[in-house]
Amino acid sequence: MGTARHSEPESDGRRDRAASHDDEILLINLLLTLSRGRGLIVLSVLVFGLFGVLYAALSPAEYTAQSKVVREAGSEEGGGLPSGLPSIQGLGLNLEGGGAGGLTPSSYPEIATSREVRLAVARDTFHFPGTGRRTTFVDHVNRPAGLFDTVLRYTLWLPWTVVEAAGHLAAPDEPLPVEADSADGRIYPTDAEERAIAALGDRVSASVAQSGALDGGGGLMTIATTATAPTLAARLNEHVIQHLRARVQEIRTETTRENLAFVEQRFEEAQQELDAAEDRLAQFLEQNRSVLTGGNDPRLEFRRERLRREVRFKEQLYSQLQKQVTQTRLQLQREQPVVTVAEQPAPPTRASAPNWTFVIVLSLVLGALVGVTGAFLRAAVRRQGGEEETQEKMREVRTAFRPAGIVEGVRAELGRRDTD
Repeated sequence: MGTARHSEPESDGRRDRAASHDDEILLINLLLTLSRGRGLIVLSVLVFGLFGVLYAALSPAEYTAQSKVVREAGSEEGGGLPSGLPSIQGLGLNLEGGGAGGLTPSSYPEIATSREVRLAVARDTFHFPGTGRRTTFVDHVNRPAGLFDTVLRYTLWLPWTVVEAAGHLAAPDEPLPVEADSADGRIYPTDAEERAIAALGDRVSASVAQSGALDGGGGLMTIATTATAPTLAARLNEHVIQHLRARVQEIRTETTRENLAFVEQRFEEAQQELDAAEDRLAQFLEQNRSVLTGGNDPRLEFRRERLRREVRFKEQLYSQLQKQVTQTRLQLQREQPVVTVAEQPAPPTRASAPNWTFVIVLSLVLGALVGVTGAFLRAAVRRQGGEEETQEKMREVRTAFRPAGIVEGVRAELGRRDTD
């Protein structure tokens, strides 16, 4: 029994030493493979690093301008009608309240990057230092490509060019007609404007601070615009703020305008009803003046008082609606911008892209990974190349992928088909 107890620890110790020895051998083999492939690794790092430098050098510099705006919630009464009609609440007129149409500050980033804002900015005119011309963003995006851009598209940017061409092939051949909709008369964006909207989608962004008192519905919002020149980036930012303010005001006042249109229509109807009631009273008095003077007919007296009550009621309704129209128009005029600029956009002093450090480091890391992978693959092929059968297979593979071997394979395939 004692011998068995001593043999078990000894066998465990031998296994541990064997495992440790295997690990040492594996580590030595790895180091040996890396040392033998050091030249391939260095060449791969140099090649990828060179491509990274070329990419960073040939990529146009981009500048990002930022501004900070305060998102104000505004009063909840802004979109509705002022109160003040307690005497006609029973007439079927619900004119109080209304709210601001459900617009909250949390929706401002979505509005800033919406299609409506981007389309409005794309239709504006800017000075583009790269071309030296002052034109709209739509015309700038759709301008003919220069010689240098054409060379880049079919050399360094060839993969992206192929992807873009494949996308155009998948798209319908005939563009959608651009015409006014019979329902709302809206003119839909043209293909050129759609390309400009898509280009601005990559250049305009809006983010919200998520800390402290600024977290949640209110607070600061940062608008960032990217362009190929510092001044152009700042101008794009200014126009985004301008159209954001206009779009927010349009949304906020939409409910008020709808209510104003309703009240104005009801006001015109009340005026017509008042005119009709006054005409009926005047006609009645003209026809029965002699009888009413004598005061001998109670029925005529009762009808005259009823017509007078109707006229007074119509006058009261007319007066209240007139006051309501005036108050609602003043409410529209009092609507102030709910986007206040806290930090004006300024031309940036440094380019935001390309990031030379990131591009070069990424290229070197990729080169190192490719070099290490190639070194291990070459070592594995060489290890298997010691066997005669493996060497014969490798020779056959190399021969098959030579030009003569490819031609021979094609001829063999055609000979088979002819034989079949």
